[in-house]
Amino acid sequence: MSMKVRQRRPHQALRQPEENSDRYRELCEFLPWGYLVLEESGHIAEINRAAASLLGEARADLLGTPLQAHLSDTYVGLLLDSLAQASRTDLGSESHLELSARDGRIRHVELHAQGFYDFGKPRYRLALLDVTETRSSNLALRLIADEMRDLYQNAPCGYHSLDADAMVIQINETELRWLGYRRDEVVRKLKLTDLMPLHCRGDFNNAFGTLKEQGRVRDIQVEMKRKDGSTFFALLGATAVRDSNGHFLESRASMFDITRRKAAEDEARCYAQRLKAMSRRAVEIQETERRRIAQELHDRVGQNLTALNINLNIMKTQLSQPSASIAGGRLDDSLELVEATVESIRDVMAELRPAVLDDYGLAAVLRWYADDFGRRTGVATIVIGRDPTPRLASAVEGILFRIVQESLTNVAKHARARQASVMLETHPGRFRLSVCDDGSGFDSSWLQQPTDHRGWGLMIMRVRAESVRGELRVESKAGQGTRVTVELGV
Repeated sequence: MSMKVRQRRPHQALRQPEENSDRYRELCEFLPWGYLVLEESGHIAEINRAAASLLGEARADLLGTPLQAHLSDTYVGLLLDSLAQASRTDLGSESHLELSARDGRIRHVELHAQGFYDFGKPRYRLALLDVTETRSSNLALRLIADEMRDLYQNAPCGYHSLDADAMVIQINETELRWLGYRRDEVVRKLKLTDLMPLHCRGDFNNAFGTLKEQGRVRDIQVEMKRKDGSTFFALLGATAVRDSNGHFLESRASMFDITRRKAAEDEARCYAQRLKAMSRRAVEIQETERRRIAQELHDRVGQNLTALNINLNIMKTQLSQPSASIAGGRLDDSLELVEATVESIRDVMAELRPAVLDDYGLAAVLRWYADDFGRRTGVATIVIGRDPTPRLASAVEGILFRIVQESLTNVAKHARARQASVMLETHPGRFRLSVCDDGSGFDSSWLQQPTDHRGWGLMIMRVRAESVRGELRVESKAGQGTRVTVELGV
């Protein structure tokens, strides 16, 4: 049976697609007979003014209510039989119903029902002709059928049906306009794959095979080829129509143009790639700047402080006894201040770029940092493992050291842990670094959308890992500690 989906405005190359949607709504609203759409359960999803008048209630009060509530038990069965028949044939079904309006009036109506699918869910279009005054409604029913076909042909989405060989046996005007063909050029002349570029046909044939086996497929993305050779992207959904023995007869499919959505997705993907590249570059620049500042502190400030220390010691030894008793204390204070400043500069240099890292490698600098971290915080921290052979690139070692720094900082700030460990593991083609603690842990779900500065540190660590083609994972549960793992190829 036909399927109905909402769709966005078709490609600009098509002729005035807005008129189809406007005409569809106008036909539904101003039909002289009742028109409504039922969900599979029988509840009213759409209803025009004429149908609401037949039922004697306002449209707002009828939406979401079961149509069966307006029928006697006998006619409920007739309605269900009619809907079942409509779901099995593209021509729909016809029957007679007796409606009970809210004010007690009984209205006899001729029903024409047609099944369709909306985003994979079965629904039914119902046309109700009031024949209370006369049962001679054959002409009116033919008019209803014509209008229903007009609604099908001018729906704002494409509809088509395929036989077992994927030959097009029915197609609506909307889809024909998108493709730029006449009906006699397509129906029983072309397979749907003839309307696709070569590279898309294999995937479609696989999906069509799935449809015949399983009875339904959804959200199949295809590229369609117009008669003039241009293409557009479309999304297909289809159900299978079978005979009483379960053999496949034909498909009922809906199609809508997703060219604009596809372009937006491609643009978003490119933006994400550019953002990752910018993040990697920012990390590289940061590490370079850290190294430069550490070198400047060592070459300029450190050497000057060393020279100042030497000069102060020389001055102290050259003072006469009377002068030493007056200025000696001041010189001792100055020497202690210089020494404290030298130690502070060394700590800053170590934070910026530890010399141990460049000289001895990642494992050595992590053991040095773990010892210092344990003394400062009281969290017993050990390092297990060793560097891979050969050593990682200097830039990679620097990134991994920063990730461990940030992880242990989080342990000190938030975890309330007593112990932490850093593990280095080398496997064939892979290197893994993990930081674990026995702290309070946390619910890691909020890391997907950090707010109020929560989770930004972990996001920065993830960016750092990605900058060296690594993957960072965070595993944590409340009361069960946290594990931060970085894995990369070597």
